[in-house]
Amino acid sequence: MQQISKEKENQIQQAMDLEKDVISTLGKVRQYEASINSLKRNIQKCNITLKELGSIDQQKTYQPVGRCFILKPKADIVNEVNENIKSHEKDIDEYEKVRQHLITKGKEKETQLQEAMKSLKI
Repeated sequence: MQQISKEKENQIQQAMDLEKDVISTLGKVRQYEASINSLKRNIQKCNITLKELGSIDQQKTYQPVGRCFILKPKADIVNEVNENIKSHEKDIDEYEKVRQHLITKGKEKETQLQEAMKSLKI
């Protein structure tokens, strides 16, 4: 049996740790992408709501709250929907920045992992 030196064991452990970091980072990127897609769908729903509210003149408008509806003026509902859209767009911008940072960090870790594997000659 061939014995592995302590230095080689440390290099292998570092490579395994880097691999875990890369996998973790990629998982976080996927989570942010899912959140961004969800927010984009919500914005589309809000835009559809605004479009439908535009076709209503003097009819009563109701806002859903759980399983019930509350009578509200059309202007209030339009304002709330517009604020939701702005909030979602702001969140998307923030998530996109974090996502880009994680992608950069992940690429750096992948490069480090490749270098570690080359030094181990695996």
